[in-house]
Amino acid sequence: MSLSGRVAVITGAGSGIGRSTAILFSESGANVVLVGRRAEPLNETLSKLQGRKGLVVQADVSKAADAQRIIGETIREFGRLDILVNNAGVEAPYKPVTELTEEEWDYVVDINLKGVFLCSKYAIREMKKTGDGVITNVASNWGLIAAPNATAYCASKAGVILLTKAMAMDVADAGITVNCICPGDTNAGMELRDLERFTEERRAAIIPKLIPVEEITHGILYLVSDHARMTTSTVLVVDNGASSAEGPRLLSRK
Repeated sequence: MSLSGRVAVITGAGSGIGRSTAILFSESGANVVLVGRRAEPLNETLSKLQGRKGLVVQADVSKAADAQRIIGETIREFGRLDILVNNAGVEAPYKPVTELTEEEWDYVVDINLKGVFLCSKYAIREMKKTGDGVITNVASNWGLIAAPNATAYCASKAGVILLTKAMAMDVADAGITVNCICPGDTNAGMELRDLERFTEERRAAIIPKLIPVEEITHGILYLVSDHARMTTSTVLVVDNGASSAEGPRLLSRK
């Protein structure tokens, strides 16, 4: 699937799904804008791009001024914006809801959900000028099913899913499509760091079930390509079937 000559902004491009998406987009012919809070990982991603131009923008997507600057620097460098991939995301400490602090809640929701809103808001303004554009948001299968001790993360990702659908309705008449992808546990990024919490035996059981990150990024590539021009408000779940199973019964009544 060719993205020849298109300009794509990818947030959270310093590692994991974001880095893999940037590399794949570059190989597919896109000019790629790499966004993240730390310059070193972004520059490492930049060094891996193939054949097309890349731009590094160090920014915090949860800040309106930074979100506006990301889009502004993209337009100044390339003159247009065709694709936005809202991938930046963080996890909160694994805690029961009663122990989660307000600061921890705000940190997760601001980046995972408000960041999608802010970057999309300013991207859509530019996309409307050309009457074309594609936004793909990276949610999570934990936005579809609950997990223990992850209230802020689950709530933020569920918000991304409904934000996707609502934005798709707002911008359809402008020729802009908005979709999201819900990955399960992949073999890159946050999931690998999470494995450090488990015993060696548990890690050995989990690792073979992790999803190759390329499966996620090829899903993103499809959603931003011409093959998906009539696809909008769609939730693509790539989670090795994890969200299809019945969860354990929670209550025991005497």
